Amino acid sequence: MNLKNYENNRTVYRNITGSRLGSALSCGFLNKSGISNDIENEHYDRLAMVYLLRGTGHYHDSHGIHSPLAAGDIIFRCPDRHHTNSVDPQSQWLECFVSVRQEWYTLLCDLGLMTPGDPVIRLGTRPEIPERIARLIRQMESSDTVLANSDHEFEIIALIRQVLRRNLESQADRQAHREELEKCRELIRTRATEPADLATIVEPIGLSYSRIRSLFQKRFGITPGNYRIQVRIENACALLEASSLTIKEIADELGYPDPYTFSKQFRQRTGISPKKWRNRKA
Repeated sequence: MNLKNYENNRTVYRNITGSRLGSALSCGFLNKSGISNDIENEHYDRLAMVYLLRGTGHYHDSHGIHSPLAAGDIIFRCPDRHHTNSVDPQSQWLECFVSVRQEWYTLLCDLGLMTPGDPVIRLGTRPEIPERIARLIRQMESSDTVLANSDHEFEIIALIRQVLRRNLESQADRQAHREELEKCRELIRTRATEPADLATIVEPIGLSYSRIRSLFQKRFGITPGNYRIQVRIENACALLEASSLTIKEIADELGYPDPYTFSKQFRQRTGISPKKWRNRKA
């Protein structure tokens, strides 16, 4: 995702006529590079949704929830708690956000779309979110009337609802295929040394490989291919430490076409050669 157009701070705030300040609408982009203390034990009197475009940090709140933060995460600043948001100052934190009046939080919870125990969602890369927020900024800057602000409010809620629904659908999808994915992982682990391609190995699961790959990564945070490499390297480390097999024999044992391919991949994953790994405790 190209972030060049979102680097500069740009925000818009609107208050709904005749309502308290807590009913303010807002949206924008904030570049917090170099900042470490972002929000410290604050209480929001509105519902805010933050999408982290770049950077890392940590979230914790008065409900006892702690969560690391990384690009692709959604953070909800909920009006029923105090929360703290720390930023890794070297991570070049860049966020976009929207907010609406706090009554929407209660309604979204009542509808079952929002869960108070999940203020952080691992959404992944979604370029349509900053695009919609950039468009919303232009709309809010061009009109500030009662009618226009009501349109803006429903536009923000539509975006929040889309994010929440996508998260629920993803959870349901992962839950529905839990057994298949566990079986898939076991198949890859037990057959990691076979030269067969992964599509053939996981064929008994009954899903297309592209589908399995997507679900596997969402559930375990790693692709099937990288998981097989991980298992192979784990086995390689054990063989290097506990056996007298040569590097070529280990490469053959683990299903590599030749010792050079094995050594290259081993170095990529561990930072040292198989020979140095074997000799490091000698």
